[in-house]
Amino acid sequence: MENIENYHSNLSREIKEESDKEKRQEILTEAKNTDDYEREELKHKGIAFEALIQKQAPWGRFNEDNINENHERKPATAEQIEDMNKRLSELGSLLKDSDINWHLDGALNISLMNGKYIGNHKDVDLSVDEKDLGKLEAQLLKNDYGLFLSQAEDDGKEKIMRRVGYKNFKDSATDHPLIAAIDENGKIIDGRALNYVDAHIVERNYEGFPLGVSGVIMPEKWAKPYPIDFKEQKINLSHPGKVLYYKLHQGRDYDITDVQRLVETGKLNEEDVSDVEKVYEDEFLANKELAYEIFEKVEKELNSNVDENKIYEALMQQPKFNEKEEMRDSFKSLAKTIFESKDWSAENMVNVAVRQFGIEERNNQKREEISRIKQSVTDIQKLKEIRS
Repeated sequence: MENIENYHSNLSREIKEESDKEKRQEILTEAKNTDDYEREELKHKGIAFEALIQKQAPWGRFNEDNINENHERKPATAEQIEDMNKRLSELGSLLKDSDINWHLDGALNISLMNGKYIGNHKDVDLSVDEKDLGKLEAQLLKNDYGLFLSQAEDDGKEKIMRRVGYKNFKDSATDHPLIAAIDENGKIIDGRALNYVDAHIVERNYEGFPLGVSGVIMPEKWAKPYPIDFKEQKINLSHPGKVLYYKLHQGRDYDITDVQRLVETGKLNEEDVSDVEKVYEDEFLANKELAYEIFEKVEKELNSNVDENKIYEALMQQPKFNEKEEMRDSFKSLAKTIFESKDWSAENMVNVAVRQFGIEERNNQKREEISRIKQSVTDIQKLKEIRS
């Protein structure tokens, strides 16, 4: 390939010469997933081939240094506070007047709503609307930052950082979007306060509604920025309801105490918690519908001569079930239980999976957790009214 014009013209000619519409789409989709396509897209932007794949040392362990035995964040030191202030100031400067729909994600929102840091935040999490990714990439390039996908084979091992254009800047089972500082050759550099920013892409459906976990619709207000003044910069916060929603999804020990700190800010109201409650119920339903779709495919793979191994093989042919290697023993056990039930219908297999994996019990636990949060929010609002 001599240059991007030749590459794209050859690709365009190949697509035009194919008469079948579906095959044309397949050619384009396959091309976009190749390193050649990505390489030529980036070369067009002046990014050298040597900068496409880079290695990065593993991140430090956060919990050991920043979380105490009660699963709470340790108070931030003076040095940590200074570092966090620098990161946020650089973020505000980087995205100033950019016309990009962005806002902070994660517990930094809670600290800024609280008026002081609830602990050390080792990095910055940034949420960006998918329709603004092109503008984001242009803004970053002007300020010596680039878009990367971070990939690691195992925790604690060296990470592979792959430079990408905005069209391929997406989260997946193996890749996580990061924004990193770069030099004039596109190589990742250290020494900037704002670096290795975790990016979360706000995806939308064909009607333009923002999507949450399992592809359910989120309230539009969760996709909007809520700006505050921070040391002569504007920093966009998340909606408190969105912060709660994703904290409940992460479910780490310190996320539970983070939720308590969020409630204590007084920024959450009962309507916000009801919004979270509704989105979760939509998720429960969407997950069950997806399970039926998958098990219908499993059912079609089975015939009268069925044994445990054939059921397991049919389960492992489903991409959703084959994503995590650590779950394979659980699916072997599920295949055994399905075989013993003597019923290979999709409906029965879904019911068996729901029972065996304790899905309904977990759903009910989440409902109870949200109910307790709603009561805490109500109590704080009442206390506010009494004091006022």
